[in-house]
Amino acid sequence: MAARWMVLLTLLAACCIWGSAAIAGEPPVPIEGMLLVTGFDLEGGTNYGHFMHGTSDTITPWPGDTIAMQHMVVSPLANKVAYQETVAASPDGSSPASATVWTAAIDGTGAVNLTEVAGMTGVNCFPDWSPDGSKILFQHSDPVGSQPPCEAGFRLWIMDADGGNAHEVAPHVSSSMFEASWAPNAARLLCRRYEGGDINNGEAITIGTDGSSIVSVPNNVGVGEDWSPDGSLLASSWGEPGVVDGEPGVWRQLRVTNADGSNPRALVSHFISDADMALYDALHPDDPAGDRVFIGPVFPKWSPKGDRIAFLAAMPFDPEGPWHQQQVEVFIYSLASGDLTKITDDQNFDAWLSWGGENTFADSSQVTVDSTTVSFAEVTAPGLTTIVCDADPPEVPTGSRFDYAFYELKTTAGVTGPIAICMTYTDEEVPPAAEADLAILHWDGVEWVDITTSRDPANNVICAETESLSRIALHGIRVTRFPDVPAWGYGTDGLDPYWAYYQVMACVQARIVSGYGDGTYQPTNSVSRDQMAVFISRAMAGGDENVPPGPETATFDDVPTDYWAYDYVEYCVANDIVQGYTPDTYGPADLVNRDAMAVFIARAHADGDANVPDGPTEATFDDVPTDYWSYKYIEYCVANNIVQGYDPVTYGPSAVVSRDQMAVFICRAFDLPI
Repeated sequence: MAARWMVLLTLLAACCIWGSAAIAGEPPVPIEGMLLVTGFDLEGGTNYGHFMHGTSDTITPWPGDTIAMQHMVVSPLANKVAYQETVAASPDGSSPASATVWTAAIDGTGAVNLTEVAGMTGVNCFPDWSPDGSKILFQHSDPVGSQPPCEAGFRLWIMDADGGNAHEVAPHVSSSMFEASWAPNAARLLCRRYEGGDINNGEAITIGTDGSSIVSVPNNVGVGEDWSPDGSLLASSWGEPGVVDGEPGVWRQLRVTNADGSNPRALVSHFISDADMALYDALHPDDPAGDRVFIGPVFPKWSPKGDRIAFLAAMPFDPEGPWHQQQVEVFIYSLASGDLTKITDDQNFDAWLSWGGENTFADSSQVTVDSTTVSFAEVTAPGLTTIVCDADPPEVPTGSRFDYAFYELKTTAGVTGPIAICMTYTDEEVPPAAEADLAILHWDGVEWVDITTSRDPANNVICAETESLSRIALHGIRVTRFPDVPAWGYGTDGLDPYWAYYQVMACVQARIVSGYGDGTYQPTNSVSRDQMAVFISRAMAGGDENVPPGPETATFDDVPTDYWAYDYVEYCVANDIVQGYTPDTYGPADLVNRDAMAVFIARAHADGDANVPDGPTEATFDDVPTDYWSYKYIEYCVANNIVQGYDPVTYGPSAVVSRDQMAVFICRAFDLPI
């Protein structure tokens, strides 16, 4: 028994056959809440713990000390982990095996030896958080006479999450108890008890947390039972004799029953022939029979939503291969579709699963998962609230610009509305130019409805309000901010936006342009030299509010201190962007041609005229020869992908720049996200 519970278990599985479910799909697959995998790096000889959060290809190693760590479990609030540290018995027998229960922050800091705080010795192992995260259930064993602790039998103990108030659950019960876990209502425990230390004669029981009311769970003689989130079902690993192609053996099954053990049904079956077992025994004569526990599927764990079950399974081995003993992987079974997906494939010993995280709140008015926070006005009855990635959402509104995230929100708690939903995002996920189009949508069963109530671009937060939970989406909807720069009506199907729509919107979002007082943008209007100074000043300064006031004395007679664009013209003068026709004349109302535009843009992009290099020896355009007055500026803009010609050999230097074209040039020069 010591080998089964306290040492690294040896795995097996040769020439196996899966039944009752087809292995389907490829990673990544959505992960509800947080799936924590604890195991052993066989090649490196070290323990590990890593989180899968969001999708199965999003793996975050636990950054704490994993040298002696085993059996890690994540807290319901996903802010802590509990784990055991094991010390093997000394070879001469003078020092028995021992183990301690620890907790640490999810970032690996603040590790505390709880059993030391509780003053406990012996073996303390297999911690499990209570549903509210306030207590820890664990298994304890002390030596009896000359017996090692594990052979002396395990007892169930509970202590507070800080190590206080440690006490045995049922001191009057003589049985040895293993594989203990909390019921979702935190009132009872589920475990297996064994009489006389015989692991082949165990039974599943539930027991009150005060040690009272022991109830046998019939028809469930498997191992690793786990309660569904709503407490109505049990999942376990089950062994069933069978014959395949004339070969006798055993079917190991992922099995589900009602909470009382009734209505058993196999979801996944894995056949191991007696011949395969004999081959394994011949290859590993020193491995005790108890080490065969990882013939899959074993140690199932329900997802927070309750519609999927994760479990471990030893992989088929190649007797000649390097990993034929101990490769165990993580699988997920979908109760809705029957799909079975292998989500790890790392040739390591994945030894334990803990699936929970922020989705498992029993009684909370606020639930946060990843970037999404749901707040209820009031919780009148406890229940399970889940925020899960929606891998198959309804179609989004036609012509929408982008999709960021879809979630399905549910609660079994009694709650009152309104329900507030806030989502955060990064600039990489939602470029600043796109924030104006961002919305939170709610699926009402027929269509997506915009329920957005507020946007906070400075902090990358958007909020919404609803009376009921359902599917929601963080979504980008093309909006027509200016009637003359429409989001629709172009292209062969009439769904395309105005040709410079995204560039104009990017300039709006960057606080470079705001349109005219009548709400229009007037995209085809020509740009004058004063307007050009406004565009460039705001782009260089990072928004209109960052353009400083001009000096007390004006540089140009035709741009006095009370001129509407005075601050902007002076800012461009100070930054070596513009010069006057003469020392006293700027010509603010003159229209800007494409040659002059290139001069302004090149100087702004290069941080001053002195930094604009001479152009190449051969001209790009026939109408801008090497001796043209703004040749080097046009060539600079071409080289930096700011401007293009009308065709490969024609630039059109004398063409007047319009406001839509100006938005395009600004976006390219200042790398505005669109």
